[in-house]
Amino acid sequence: MFTCAIRGVAFRSYTPNDEELKQHSQIATPDDIGETVESETKDYTKKALAAAAEQEKEEVDLFNLAPKKPNWDLKRDVEKKLEKLDRRTQRAILEIIRERLSGGDKTANLAEAVANAEKEQQLGEEDD
Repeated sequence: MFTCAIRGVAFRSYTPNDEELKQHSQIATPDDIGETVESETKDYTKKALAAAAEQEKEEVDLFNLAPKKPNWDLKRDVEKKLEKLDRRTQRAILEIIRERLSGGDKTANLAEAVANAEKEQQLGEEDD
């Protein structure tokens, strides 16, 4: 029936039912098929993964850059002010001790003055 028109027909995904077609047809193998989408895109995944890995290396990881404690900058800024306040506090304590030694308590010993101040402080706390 199709003898002269059908010679060397290659079916890719079809197996003919007609006996005459079966005799003249050849079933294509993967080697016979030239370029397919699968063969063209075979290396795309490898290329995409390599590009993503390079981009990940180039990008800065914000979690690693973040400070370990969120208030480190506040401590840094306040540290100078606290140093000034600490020096002023120490000076004020020295002045108070000198005043007590020279004037009001008439004690000659610094240790006695400090002990008296602690006693007064404890009595003041008990009254409250």
